[in-house]
Amino acid sequence: TKLGKLDPDTRWSAERLLGQVSRMKALVEELLEMSRFDEGRESVSLGKVVPQDFVHSLLAQRGWTGLVLCEIEITPLMADGRRLERILGNLIDNAVEHGDGEIKLRWSTDDAWMTIEISDEGPGIASKDLSRIFDRFYKADPSRSGGTGLGLSIALENARILGGDISVENLERGTRFTVGLPLP
Repeated sequence: TKLGKLDPDTRWSAERLLGQVSRMKALVEELLEMSRFDEGRESVSLGKVVPQDFVHSLLAQRGWTGLVLCEIEITPLMADGRRLERILGNLIDNAVEHGDGEIKLRWSTDDAWMTIEISDEGPGIASKDLSRIFDRFYKADPSRSGGTGLGLSIALENARILGGDISVENLERGTRFTVGLPLP
């Protein structure tokens, strides 16, 4: 890249600036999505989803291949792939950024319901934060840099648009988020 041609001090500054621009772009995109939720302008677009292919593609796109142990039923189903990507992307990102140890994704279905669990072996979420973890702009640890505090809110809004919900619980070691969505 052209940054490699810069002297080290200028390159360092340029890399930091590009990082800030990238974070600002992400914030603006998340705020726009939240405003569409508030205005009721979000719709559902169903298509065929093969869970195993879908998850492996998401992991590859985000650079998470090898970080998440997957247990996925292969049965194709009808779902809104864009909304599933927003839900799973935010939940896995949360596990990668704030969890520790092994990250697991379990995806199962029955006749009427899809259940997706994402767990990690990190420190868990403080009891006082569990009830607020899905609030907009809420950060359990405000001293952490990065993130907007909107990811979990966006995941929950997308789940609700699909007629489902997301719950969170602390495990003996780590945290588990469970997404429950009705099958169309």
